[in-house]
Amino acid sequence: MQRKGMSAERIASGILEEKGFKILETNPKITVQGVEIGEIDLIVQDDNRTYAVEVKAGKADVGSVRQVYANAKLLGHVPMLVCKGFANEAARVVAGELGVDVIEMSEFYMLLEPEELEIIVRKAMRDVLDEFGMRPIPEEPPSEEDIKVLTALSNSDTIEIAALSLGISERELGTRIGKLKEAGYLKDAGNYESLREISARLLSRYGKGST
Repeated sequence: MQRKGMSAERIASGILEEKGFKILETNPKITVQGVEIGEIDLIVQDDNRTYAVEVKAGKADVGSVRQVYANAKLLGHVPMLVCKGFANEAARVVAGELGVDVIEMSEFYMLLEPEELEIIVRKAMRDVLDEFGMRPIPEEPPSEEDIKVLTALSNSDTIEIAALSLGISERELGTRIGKLKEAGYLKDAGNYESLREISARLLSRYGKGST
């Protein structure tokens, strides 16, 4: 099971416990006539009924509703979905028709892979260092030609427009950007938006402005 799914299950368990449900089992197997045919995320119980719970990190579609309904019936429990709402009106209608209980997780719950979180933290750290002029940059200022490239990047919405403003091809601009990365000026740039942001910061750090 993916880590994001495990994170969603932990959050769902906490939500259900806060609502008074008792967690009976986690990830129990579904067997029919001795044959294992699947798995359910949680088995929970309130005062009167026992529920088979499927947890969705995102919004539930019709397929998700049908799946939890079928699994719950095989186990003899009431079907329940814990999710961030419905993907569309069809899913909402089907859930009502099949008697699937739905508990919505708030959109404030952010379910991230560790790799995604690392990227966010790294970017935040770079932004703070850039804002206060603390991130190391090459001591040697960029050449006048490089300044022109950085200026074009910082002032253009797309790489096509930047190349046009410089009077060169996109391929040539790509080559120049590559050289700036090798020199350490744009080494952290990924997509074009980050190229624009870093170019503008470099121009400011070197006292060149962006216009």
